[in-house]
Amino acid sequence: MRRGRVRLGAPPSLCASLVPDVLRAYHARYPGIELFIDEGGSRDLVRDLAAGALDLALIITPLGVGAPALTTTELLHEDLVVVSSPSAPPPVRRARIRIEDLRGLPMAMFRRGYDLREMTIAACRAAGFEPSFTVEGGEMDAVLGFVRAGLGVAVVPGMVAARSGLRVTPFEGDRMRRTVAVAHRKDTPPPRAARELWGVLLEHLGEAG
Repeated sequence: MRRGRVRLGAPPSLCASLVPDVLRAYHARYPGIELFIDEGGSRDLVRDLAAGALDLALIITPLGVGAPALTTTELLHEDLVVVSSPSAPPPVRRARIRIEDLRGLPMAMFRRGYDLREMTIAACRAAGFEPSFTVEGGEMDAVLGFVRAGLGVAVVPGMVAARSGLRVTPFEGDRMRRTVAVAHRKDTPPPRAARELWGVLLEHLGEAG
């Protein structure tokens, strides 16, 4: 396969962790394939996928009510963790943190439309409180920078935290976990270049596991 194009959508958190390694392996195998990346929240990616603007999308499931007809395949379950500045006191004295421990804790929060923002706020509300934001509205790199500067803690995926250089505190239990899936339209099979990318993605996850 010497020519072609793949249009892949992915949330910013995956673009900062999983996607670069997968694209590097794919490009090494198929250097003639053009790669187009659409970075956005799962809702926007699902809309673009349904409109035919993407071949594949990495999304966070489950999809909301009224989502377009897509074929989704679960790829991995990823734990969310709390990151904090190494130069600041730890958020808790224990090895693990609870959702309830975030009550009143200054937080750096992502912009609206981020899956992580919605998950974090929903978890806090389920625990009976509203989270406190010191600063909000940033992309992934900005939020990590805010945390590094000591402006607050943030809830991020484990793969992102592992690369951040920040203090990582895991949650107790498995309530703060997300499911990542690959999706495509039901009525249109992905082109060969996209199917090959899917295969490289599965290979990478198998090696990582």
